[in-house]
Amino acid sequence: MDNGYIVRFIRMDKKENEEYFYHSFNDAISHLEQFRNDDSGLFRRIEVIDSYTLHLPYSVLEFQSADCFV
Repeated sequence: MDNGYIVRFIRMDKKENEEYFYHSFNDAISHLEQFRNDDSGLFRRIEVIDSYTLHLPYSVLEFQSADCFV
């Protein structure tokens, strides 16, 4: 049984994470993919996780902060 998925946005500015629930994996991945080329600097990481087990992410986008480039 599919329990749904959470798209979790982990912010760079230490504000509270944003989480969005989806019933299907495809919908969750579609949301994540909208941020593939994000250069806003708002997010450290975006991940798709199983909403029931909260296990390691199925898919992850990782971003580097601008201050990493010296």
